[in-house]
Amino acid sequence: MCRQKLRHLTEEPHLAGTENSRKVAEYLRDEFENYGLKVQLYEYHVYLPHPLEVQVEMVSPTAYQAMGKEASWEWDKDSYETEIVPGYNAYSPDGDVTAELVYVNKGLPEDYLFLREQGISVEGKICIVRYGGSYRGVKAKVAGDNGAVGLILYSDPADDGYMRGDVYPRGPWRSADAIQRGTVKYIFQHASDPLTPGWAATQDAERLTRAEATDLPKIPVVPLAYRDAQPLLQALAGPNVPSAWQGGLPFAYHIGPGPAKVHLKVRCEHSIRPIYNVIATLAGTEYPDEWVILGNHHDAWVYGAADPGSGTASLLEVARCLGALAKAGTRPKRTIVFAAWDAEEFGIIGSTEWVEELKATLNQKAVAYLNVDIAATGGNLYVSAVPSLRQLVRDVTQTVTDPGSLKSVYEIWQTRQGKAVPQVGNLGSGSDHSPFIGHAGIPSLSMGFGGPYGVYHAMQDNFYWMSHFGDATFQYQAAMAKIWGLLALQLANADILPLDYGTYAVDLGMPLKLLQNAGSEIKIASEIEKLAELLAAWEEAAAALHQAFEIALESGNLPNVAEINQRLYQLERHLTSEAGLPLRPWFKHLIYAPGLNTGYAAVIFPGVHDALEAGNDAEVRAQLTQLGEAFQRMIQGIHEIRGLLPDD
Repeated sequence: MCRQKLRHLTEEPHLAGTENSRKVAEYLRDEFENYGLKVQLYEYHVYLPHPLEVQVEMVSPTAYQAMGKEASWEWDKDSYETEIVPGYNAYSPDGDVTAELVYVNKGLPEDYLFLREQGISVEGKICIVRYGGSYRGVKAKVAGDNGAVGLILYSDPADDGYMRGDVYPRGPWRSADAIQRGTVKYIFQHASDPLTPGWAATQDAERLTRAEATDLPKIPVVPLAYRDAQPLLQALAGPNVPSAWQGGLPFAYHIGPGPAKVHLKVRCEHSIRPIYNVIATLAGTEYPDEWVILGNHHDAWVYGAADPGSGTASLLEVARCLGALAKAGTRPKRTIVFAAWDAEEFGIIGSTEWVEELKATLNQKAVAYLNVDIAATGGNLYVSAVPSLRQLVRDVTQTVTDPGSLKSVYEIWQTRQGKAVPQVGNLGSGSDHSPFIGHAGIPSLSMGFGGPYGVYHAMQDNFYWMSHFGDATFQYQAAMAKIWGLLALQLANADILPLDYGTYAVDLGMPLKLLQNAGSEIKIASEIEKLAELLAAWEEAAAALHQAFEIALESGNLPNVAEINQRLYQLERHLTSEAGLPLRPWFKHLIYAPGLNTGYAAVIFPGVHDALEAGNDAEVRAQLTQLGEAFQRMIQGIHEIRGLLPDD
């Protein structure tokens, strides 16, 4: 079934805000309805710039015009599709600049620091940087902050091209013409539509002007394939790069500036466009107002076989199976919601608008959010989750067979990590879990199967790539559907929700110790010690609650079970602050947020880290105080749940 669904989903390019994207939403609506689910389309009107003109040309010392699109193949009708969007970075401002070129490695703050130490300035220059190391929007901000007038992002073959193995169509890695499109919106500031930050972008919503938006780059940004980056990099002179900056193209890299001079032009159609979230509901029999939400986005830069089509195929498979069970008379106790989001690729917009519109409802009803973006590009499971969900994932993966080995997914996960207990990552940003955990404080996880994947955001992320390299038998997409569905059913049918807040306290212990080192210059040892004491009290309270649950379940004496469960899933909300993080108040969670200089990757205790990076000692202490208050709220919340249970 996954193969059939993916074949349909990848028939046409379906960029958010286009007619093809609307058709995909309608297809998903019809499929969910066929499974017997109740379906609602949520329409939002958001700012989505589409390109009119994207041009990169070297004007000296020789002339070269970048192609800006992938090559066509005689055997591949998809490569001739006229609706393939050219290579562009969404939310790049319009611009027309000509300047000398400077190579800045991966465009991280430390790369610019190195250049300054060498006496090289990028002010008034166009920077060319490799993808990787951080989110592309961070690269755009840092380049602008350092005085650059333009930014070229390119995919280096050392990172995901021929230095890693055979390239498309012979292998899974990036070919010379494949362009990594992507948004450069500052998702580390917020994930909302840029013009409606914090409120839903309904058709008649009040909107900021583009000039008032706080999450958009200030300089034009363009992505290039390494075929087009090569002549630009070859034309640079100046010092040789440090060894760590040398990429995989067949020549010695130089920093510049110049003599390469580049003309960069970006012009977009800046329109408010409709997007469509497809929300399907399987009502629970006992607790219909408690929601377990499964989500994946349906928009793609081009065909999106892996990203997001593999996840969409898995979502449909879960919905089909649970719908069939419901028709046969077996329904979950809690409501299961299947969500297919739009405009994720532009900056996690569709899911965020829904969360912002329904925040009060979700605060009362949302048990957990389970996200899959890319379901399969190989057979290596990866999971990021709040600590309360980590043991549940480990338990479920022990019951699902790994298609490649016929052992359990858990065993393969163990072996690959080389750990007795597989480690689960922390949640940052980069996919649709962000508004649920970061803005609304809903327990969340995000997962998928990974492997060699060099066609990220390129035209070549198509059905041919998936059926030859990513998941040729489509069995890993099916395996992901099994894991996803079992997680949903465990949460939907449990008498007591399997949310482990003892693990939460334990998992925060090491990051707290690392804070001590990060803040050593301002002497915060006493504050850290107090927080450590609170974590110990939190762990003790959670252990006592867990023991009380076991006794109550064994005895069958479970009064107040509905209130207990509601309080249990709302414990995560105690770790949020309505005021939000000082430098980015849309993010309410005090434990997890994307890093200001990573964009995707999580930072633990982000308010403290933001203040440390800013050198604001008073704010560091204020954020440590807020953490202490959150820990105390958590301890009190756990004690209150314990008070609803009978004495031992």
